[in-house]
Amino acid sequence: MLAATILVSLAIAASSQNAPVTLPAGVKAVSFGQAQRYQGAGKEMCAIVQPLPSPAVFERGVTEISYGVALEPGTVKSASARVVAPAGQELRAVPCNIFTPIKSGFSQTQLGSSISRIDKAPLRSGQYTLRVTVDGQMAEVPFTVK
Repeated sequence: MLAATILVSLAIAASSQNAPVTLPAGVKAVSFGQAQRYQGAGKEMCAIVQPLPSPAVFERGVTEISYGVALEPGTVKSASARVVAPAGQELRAVPCNIFTPIKSGFSQTQLGSSISRIDKAPLRSGQYTLRVTVDGQMAEVPFTVK
């Protein structure tokens, strides 16, 4: 009986880890990978050219990861995101945001950052979470560094 209870508990935990994340209204997608940086319109731009499959898993030894949150143009009023990481590492974030011209001016269409350790060491192995807040709605998107 105890073994059956443990197996059911493990199955529920595994299925909740693979359950799809419900993103806030105004978010089209979230992607993870390595950002490619380039010059465009007089400033540095970036894009994740080859996004990782979901749920994102980065290889052990990675020193930088990037995320991009694709936003619906003209619909999002406020958006923020931050990475919650395993303890014992001080992280820095280099923004990777994109603004697109629309009829009334500009609209933020990507919220993103490249994340690395300040000491330039590899990111610690473990479970990370991207907390995305859009117009007061929050979602947590898990990802892993092996």
